[in-house]
Amino acid sequence: MLLTWLLAGGLLPGLAPADTTTEAPPRHFATALSYGSNSTYFGRSQATAFPYLAADFTYTAKSGFYGSVELYNLLNTPTALDETDLTVGWDHDFGETLDASVSYSRFVFPAGSELVKSNVNNAFDVGLGQDWGFLYSRLSATYLFGKSTSKGDAFLILENSRSFEIPHVLGAANYLTIEPLVSAAAGTQSFVEASLTKRNGAKNRNVRRFSMVDYEFAVPVSYTVGKLELAAGWRYIIPVNLPADDVDSRALAIWTVGLTLTL
Repeated sequence: MLLTWLLAGGLLPGLAPADTTTEAPPRHFATALSYGSNSTYFGRSQATAFPYLAADFTYTAKSGFYGSVELYNLLNTPTALDETDLTVGWDHDFGETLDASVSYSRFVFPAGSELVKSNVNNAFDVGLGQDWGFLYSRLSATYLFGKSTSKGDAFLILENSRSFEIPHVLGAANYLTIEPLVSAAAGTQSFVEASLTKRNGAKNRNVRRFSMVDYEFAVPVSYTVGKLELAAGWRYIIPVNLPADDVDSRALAIWTVGLTLTL
């Protein structure tokens, strides 16, 4: 789960659409280790870059219910554990082209965390995806709530991607997957206000207006050898409609690399 979120996000000449017959077993355990060059949340970032290492442990049942634990270590802070994400959810395919998901996440941070995301305690997500054949589209809704975001924040995220698979790469059963992705998110920004208030004091910010918050472009690439997947990705994030005193959030290019083992 973590690696997919980290590396996600047009046609590429010469490549065929991905072969969807290769799927994870209906019940499985996956563990992933990854590196990212910076940390952002809904297009909002900090003045200081926070490269990180992350570990993810996910168990998925045959019913589609899953639970995961994600652990983050920021490489330029003295603490060993800078974020813990606990998630339970459910994924389901309705036929060959329609899928849906629902999840709840609890976020835990140490006191004094500088991450913008540290002002979020909980997230509830629902999503609906449609495979059009030439394009995969997914519309998601996210609601953030908790004591640090007492007003709550709501978001809508639209993603469009296309997966291409190149089989028999350095082995008969090995394959390379490329999945360009474009996404746009709109929502409110109470969590940003909480972060800015810590640094700049209370101000009258227009953060309750529902508006576009960011655009993202991503090109994740993965190489699969049996139960092992090596992935790398590039994301370009363009934040928009920033509060007037948010001078830290800016357009960013982020690189990620990771390794996932599925059992």
